[in-house]
Amino acid sequence: MICSHPVFSTKRVIDHNQQHFVEEEAYIELYEDAVITPTAQFKIEDVHDVSYRNLTGTYGFFYLHTIKGVYPFKVKGSPDVWMQEYKRVQVK
Repeated sequence: MICSHPVFSTKRVIDHNQQHFVEEEAYIELYEDAVITPTAQFKIEDVHDVSYRNLTGTYGFFYLHTIKGVYPFKVKGSPDVWMQEYKRVQVK
């Protein structure tokens, strides 16, 4: 693995007739030949681009542009290092 970056999802849980929101952490992992997300795996040649948009002081969206569409991921902090490493191994 070259590098990874944490991504977050929020789940709604109802317990004892009360609603709670639980934040779960997973990782997007970059390898020389693949990108592995919490929900899918892509060959490196199937990933066209990556981008990031800051939303608030805490959260932003990391976008993985693939041949199967654009996959958004909620992140805390900028994934600049991950994006730089992707650009280095990207198939051109």
